[in-house]
Amino acid sequence: MKKESFLDLLKGILLILIFSWLFYDSLLAVFCLLPLLRLWLGECREEREQKAKEQFRKMFREWILLLSSSLSAGYSVENAMGQSFRELQMMFPKGGIMLDELKEMLAKAENNQRPEALLGEFAQRHPLEEVKSFVEVFCTARISGGSLNAVIQNTASQMAEIMDTRREIGTLLAAKVYEQKIMTVMPAAVLLYVRIGSGEFLKGLYHNPMGILVATVCLVIYLSAYLLGKRMVQFEI
Repeated sequence: MKKESFLDLLKGILLILIFSWLFYDSLLAVFCLLPLLRLWLGECREEREQKAKEQFRKMFREWILLLSSSLSAGYSVENAMGQSFRELQMMFPKGGIMLDELKEMLAKAENNQRPEALLGEFAQRHPLEEVKSFVEVFCTARISGGSLNAVIQNTASQMAEIMDTRREIGTLLAAKVYEQKIMTVMPAAVLLYVRIGSGEFLKGLYHNPMGILVATVCLVIYLSAYLLGKRMVQFEI
């Protein structure tokens, strides 16, 4: 199990313990709430995948800019790919999916595989619109004898516009995302405050059928509001 997944699992278990204590005052409720752990892990995985996708887009854009620079300096396509890979390594010393892909492509290129075929396989593994568009235009330019440097510069310019638009939308939504996080925490925080400061007010909620039903309805509404609020501040361009 990866470190990130293990930490997500620990956080999920801790949340279930807290919910069991706050809403039911019983450790037995942990077993009933275990299905929520799957929901939590799914949300964490989706968030990590989204961050990885954005990091990949950023590295891909930087790579085609470096590739364009190497081609302008007179390198062949194969040598330009190697040079851009080394420069990208210096820009992103922690590594990433894009660097792994380039390393694999360079290894295959040493076995005389054509760049068009390598980039075609790359586009199949990462079917993002930016990647597919670049590979299609790149392969067309190679076949027709067009200017690769002009193609790459044009693609980089288009990607820059898209990423700038994403960043502007993210900035506009930042306050709403922050508000959504606060509103997610507040109900549980208020319940925790009442539980610690005036626990007698919640005694009627615990250890009786009606109280358990009310607590379950409240928990369902709380989780539904969290998921709805999170979806409302997400966007994809």
